[in-house]
Amino acid sequence: MEIKILELKEDLVRILFIGEGHTFMNALSDEILKDPQVDVANYTSRFKFTDPILTVTVKEGGDPVEAVLKAARKIGENCDNLKSEIIKA
Repeated sequence: MEIKILELKEDLVRILFIGEGHTFMNALSDEILKDPQVDVANYTSRFKFTDPILTVTVKEGGDPVEAVLKAARKIGENCDNLKSEIIKA
């Protein structure tokens, strides 16, 4: 996965996800929104063929990059759990 940080402030991060589609971006933004420190987590694609840009803003004291990292780790854990359950079945 290739990303590019377009904007980084104390309470905001905008990240370009090169080559990613709606499936991953929906999962990521939904997981980010579970963080109580997060105000906004959404992504936009200007056109169907353009790469999505994720925007995350946080409340005072929050860290937008950490919110993204935490959500990505959680998605990874969920995938690992799913693989384990499939192997058991």
